[in-house]
Amino acid sequence: MLLRKMKPEEHPLTRPLWEKIFTEDSNDFLDYYYNNKTKNNEIYVIETDGEIRSMLQLNPYHLVAGTKEVPGRYIVAVATDSFYRGKGYMTALLTKAVRDMYVQKVPFAYLMPASEKIYYPHDFRFIYAEDMWKIAGIEDETRMQDLISVCQEGKVSIHLAESEDLKLLAQFVQKNLEERYQVFAKRDWLYYENILREQKSMNGGILLAKEEGEIRGALLFEEEGKITVREPVIAKGYETIFEAAGIRLEKEETKPRIMARLLNVEELFSCMRCKCEMDITFALFDPIIRENNKIFIIKGNSERMVVRTKPWMKGKYEDVQKISIDALTSIVFGYKSLEKIEEEEQEVFSKEFKEEISQLEPLNKIFLNEIV
Repeated sequence: MLLRKMKPEEHPLTRPLWEKIFTEDSNDFLDYYYNNKTKNNEIYVIETDGEIRSMLQLNPYHLVAGTKEVPGRYIVAVATDSFYRGKGYMTALLTKAVRDMYVQKVPFAYLMPASEKIYYPHDFRFIYAEDMWKIAGIEDETRMQDLISVCQEGKVSIHLAESEDLKLLAQFVQKNLEERYQVFAKRDWLYYENILREQKSMNGGILLAKEEGEIRGALLFEEEGKITVREPVIAKGYETIFEAAGIRLEKEETKPRIMARLLNVEELFSCMRCKCEMDITFALFDPIIRENNKIFIIKGNSERMVVRTKPWMKGKYEDVQKISIDALTSIVFGYKSLEKIEEEEQEVFSKEFKEEISQLEPLNKIFLNEIV
């Protein structure tokens, strides 16, 4: 067995394994993915007899996280040939990738799990539930072009985004996300150039709603079978902009979508703030990234937060609150209450710890709904 990180020029060699495992993905989508995303991503593989048996891909995103812009890694295409499962290949790939990302000072990695049970033992926890949308009152065979052709009356207009729209689209979405969220992938022209290609590979596109020539709303859609909608971003005060154009959006449900694992904890804390005066000390335990196993001392107020660390040595700090990396993940992203975390992670938090950690402003306003 050989575990290694591939050279960029070798990345296309993983396509046959993708095609074998993820049979639902079309050739058009895979053409898009391997012509665009694999140019600058990282791919780890396990080979036997010179053949790729298992892989894990890390797609880079430039993230806004709290007070900073940080490197992000979206884990995708975790796959093992069916004849080689049960040998610990996925665990080996995740361990190698996680340790490498720590060295690269990536605060956390995230993924969209096929099953929560697969990643839970590897210290991934849910951090984001996505709103699922649909266009109400249309038949399954309705196409977006049909809707556009009958929605051009009045002062609101809608049309499909093209290359010349992407710069203004990026500015519009970035501004709106900054106003509402703490964690999201930074939007720029290149981001939307890739997204537009991605949407077209799935028989979809980007729909814009404008009033007096200004973008007031944008959404992504696919037409694989019926129309499905993703990422409606609408300016404040224009919540009915699509409805004014004849397209009625309806939220179907909110579904747990993204899991994350903390990597470089000090880098993550550097993005965070305190609500008010805070002074907390705890010992962190991470079974994979040994460098995280130390004492964290955090002091701060609403204006400034300072994080110091000390080695966690046997016989010292025995009375300090101990916390696991998975519990800390749930705390910093504010996805669950402290009581729920205690119950699920089977940990006990002292009264003092609960009082002090509640002064940490969680990164709970999240918008991470990229597909790959």
